[in-house]
Amino acid sequence: MKKKILAFTLALALALTLAACGGGNGSGNGGGSQDGGAAAPSGDVPAAGPAASAEVSGDNMTISLFAGSLPENTPTGGALAVMAEYINAYSNGTIQAEAFYDTALGDATSMVQGLQQGTVDIGVAGTAYFSGLVPEIEVFQLPFLFGDLESARTATDGPAADAINAKFESVGIKGLSFWENGFRELTNNVRPVSTPDDMSGIKMRTLPAEVQVETWKAMGALPTTIDASELYTALQQGTVSAQDNPLHEIVSRKFYEVQPYVTLTDAVYTPLYMGMSKATWDRMSESQQALIQEAADVARQKQLELTDEAQAAALQTLIDNNCEIVEEPDKDAFKQKAMPTWAIFTDQYGTDLVDMIQK
Repeated sequence: MKKKILAFTLALALALTLAACGGGNGSGNGGGSQDGGAAAPSGDVPAAGPAASAEVSGDNMTISLFAGSLPENTPTGGALAVMAEYINAYSNGTIQAEAFYDTALGDATSMVQGLQQGTVDIGVAGTAYFSGLVPEIEVFQLPFLFGDLESARTATDGPAADAINAKFESVGIKGLSFWENGFRELTNNVRPVSTPDDMSGIKMRTLPAEVQVETWKAMGALPTTIDASELYTALQQGTVSAQDNPLHEIVSRKFYEVQPYVTLTDAVYTPLYMGMSKATWDRMSESQQALIQEAADVARQKQLELTDEAQAAALQTLIDNNCEIVEEPDKDAFKQKAMPTWAIFTDQYGTDLVDMIQK
């Protein structure tokens, strides 16, 4: 197994090496240089794309970019900084973007409200925070929907994502991009888990969503919901014996100290959603809108790159701490157990989005 882990780590490192990087509003008459086009970027700002290379014009404005309670030293925080830099470098002086982190502009729930009200211009957070407005956004978190990371990333940049973005328009939010938190992987302190049968009788903390609870119940686990802030103590004290989270969160929260068994189930893909206040979007010129969309796309690529790096580093940490890692569980068996729970979603919202994703 160590050889397989090493091969995985080396392959991911090679992929990262080859990968490309890629609210208050002021008023005034379009600023910036008179010769048009993009100014030469400074520092680590990604190279200009088509929108940045064109002449950007429009009223001068200052916009806020908020990481929805996440700190700057996360993949999302790092990518948001790149987005702000890209806008500032290529807006021809017409847009001044400022990034905010942690709870500088409130929490993620108030951020979504701020996007609707126009008090926050651009924000990114977990899709659950947006699901009260457009419940269909949770389609991407159906258990075992995706067989691999590439399929998940393709789906969140494809027709299903476009359909969801269109629904947000009617509630005052312009959808810009899907980012990610990664696949949720299983940990426990009872035994190695390779098949659903191995979950029988294990007390597991799950997300509160009904489809998640029913999925793990179908595996034979005994699911319960516990707040994330209380999870480490619950695992340590034996209130529950298993949980699932992306690898980098398993490491950052030090769950591996009390959870020696890790299974790479890729059970649930957890995307993040970036929305923009439609009120702010509508005040922009077409060239400014094109630049904002391009900046979101460039930042998405950076965020995925940083997430890959964080996941690879987390996997190495688990190896270094002698966790027993099941790399190749029987995903087909897990999926067969999980698929009936998709009806909880499709009975309410239909199968169109699932069909788009699976094509």
